[in-house]
Amino acid sequence: MTKKLFYDNIYQKEFTANIASVKEIDGKFHIELNQTAFYPEGGGQPCDKGTIEGLEVSYVYEKNNKIYHIIDREPPKLHLLKCAINWERRFDHMQQHLGQHILSACFHKLFDAKTVGFHLGNEFVTIDITLNNISPVQIEKVEYFANQVVFNNLHVKQLYPTASKLSELPLRKPPKVKENIRIIEIDQFDFSPCCGTHSSHTGEVGVIKIRKWEKIRGNIRIEFVCGNRALKDFYWKNDTINKISKLLSVKDIDALSGVERIFSQYNSQKKEIRKLKEQLLDYEASTFYQSAYIVNNIKIINNIFDNRNFEDIRNLAAKIVSKPDVIVLFGLKNEKAQMILSCSKEIDINMTKVFKEVCPIINGRGGGNAHTAQGGGDQTSKLEEALKTAQDIIIHQYLV
Repeated sequence: MTKKLFYDNIYQKEFTANIASVKEIDGKFHIELNQTAFYPEGGGQPCDKGTIEGLEVSYVYEKNNKIYHIIDREPPKLHLLKCAINWERRFDHMQQHLGQHILSACFHKLFDAKTVGFHLGNEFVTIDITLNNISPVQIEKVEYFANQVVFNNLHVKQLYPTASKLSELPLRKPPKVKENIRIIEIDQFDFSPCCGTHSSHTGEVGVIKIRKWEKIRGNIRIEFVCGNRALKDFYWKNDTINKISKLLSVKDIDALSGVERIFSQYNSQKKEIRKLKEQLLDYEASTFYQSAYIVNNIKIINNIFDNRNFEDIRNLAAKIVSKPDVIVLFGLKNEKAQMILSCSKEIDINMTKVFKEVCPIINGRGGGNAHTAQGGGDQTSKLEEALKTAQDIIIHQYLV
């Protein structure tokens, strides 16, 4: 059994240890030490990282009460190895994990909501709580309560109670194990079974900030950050607000109303642009229709556009063929060659069949129905040839 130094002194950063065993698995060395300050992954918390005799520890796990440290090379000696944990990573996990205990306790005390899921990620922490819905006012209330617990700098203790003593504790949730039960107590405020690492005082959490929340499978998922993560979150948000307020020439507290005003103007302008665009397409459709090439009373429009939006060309074709006795053969040159072949509904021509005959000319693919077919290929230089071929097929096989 590996001696767990991280329970004796959560702030121990360096230690010496002897190798108890070495296993080589897939080119990696799994080192068991007689004692370790490296916390193994478990209880929703990622493992510690660091070095053993200068060799990088990439992962730490526990199996059968033995803790293994994965490194790339076998250590140069077996005894008195110098080991060091990555303190920045450890302290971050301590802040986030204790912050989770505090936040979960606040949800439980204020709204009788249980925490049924916990994930400590690289950027954010999430908990799933048993509420169907939650309001911004409730979120603010929980967040304020949680931070008062932080600011009061309550003492955090680890307890190993007997069975009789355990039954007397007001546990927020039942333990998942039946022996060696470890309880994290936040100075009479919260009692929760847990195997993770936590700061010894709530003040070290710094601050708890709820970032967002959403409904997940009947529960509410809360995303939050604590301590240094909350500070980094504040940095970029404050910087963003300052930049927005500078762009809008307003005070930072007026940034939201400034953005809302611009967004409202944008929506109005977008509607006006859509209306003008529709009018332009109507005018363009009428112009093409009036100047069409006529064969046996059928109007044929053959045209290639450059650098237009294909959706606009498709809408233009639809407007034209909504008129009687007209065939549209449109091409578009952008990064590739695109075609749309369409006809009025009373014309008995299978445009998809015509399209498939000429599509290989532009090395293209596509499809459609009897009245409209579309697609594209990479041979832009042959787009004019493809449309000319389509026109010849239509004239000679269907109209003459």
